Amino acid sequence: MAKKFEYSPKDINVRNGIPVMLEFTSLDRLHGFNCPDLGIRADIVPGKTNQLRFTSNKAGPFPFHCDNFCGIGHEGMTGTITIEE
Repeated sequence: MAKKFEYSPKDINVRNGIPVMLEFTSLDRLHGFNCPDLGIRADIVPGKTNQLRFTSNKAGPFPFHCDNFCGIGHEGMTGTITIEE
């Protein structure tokens, strides 16, 4: 779930090599989900469930952030995907 300046949850744990589907909703406005190190990105549109499927081929912590400006505090809209072996 996304809302101004935060994701919930902001920490996501998945297993390496296992297909993952993330589902996003927004409570207030258009947000983005961008994890450059994994090469995944999605718009999070209010009133809609947005899905993003991926399978990782590398382990580690990978930061993600909102890439649709949502106001003062936007820079703190971050989280981490941790991919475990």
